Amino acid sequence: MKKNNTYNELCNCRRESLLLMEKREDLESILPFLPFSLRSSSLFWTAPVAEALTDLSKGPHHSKIDSGEALFIAISDIRNSLSLPNFSIDTSASQGFALFFDDLLPRDEAAKWFKEVVPQLANLLLRLPSLLETHYENADDGVLKGVKTGLRLLESQEPGIVFLSQELIGALLSCALFCIFPTSNRGVYMIIMKKHSKIN
Repeated sequence: MKKNNTYNELCNCRRESLLLMEKREDLESILPFLPFSLRSSSLFWTAPVAEALTDLSKGPHHSKIDSGEALFIAISDIRNSLSLPNFSIDTSASQGFALFFDDLLPRDEAAKWFKEVVPQLANLLLRLPSLLETHYENADDGVLKGVKTGLRLLESQEPGIVFLSQELIGALLSCALFCIFPTSNRGVYMIIMKKHSKIN
């Protein structure tokens, strides 16, 4: 009975934390720069993106991704599912992926990369929403008591500290490799943030 009570208490705490997710100013500031959405107090990938990442996580025999050219096509499909504009990625990116993985990298190393590294990166990306939720659950008092350490947008010269786990850093870097960070509205959003800060 005691174990059940402890489990229920943990579940209730997590539920309360998730309900507060939508009200977090730190998450709200960084959300426009992340490739997924917040709905019903949960971060999530859209179904097409989750499906594509799941395929990649199963390896080249399942995904058929075994070359730089094929990898960039898969990345382009994910970007399209996220409605990211084509102009936000350099037109030579596809050539770069093909050149590096298909020409410059030794064939055995490239094969190992597609067999082992790409599936691990895809798995990490699939876990990114839950990694971020855990990060924000622990951001207020879990690392430094009384100090906010959540991932957020800081103004120029604004003091602040952010603590990220190695897994979360790896997942965010995977987003960069897969070219799926939203970029088209960064300048506009920064102007709005500056105006908002001056008003307050």
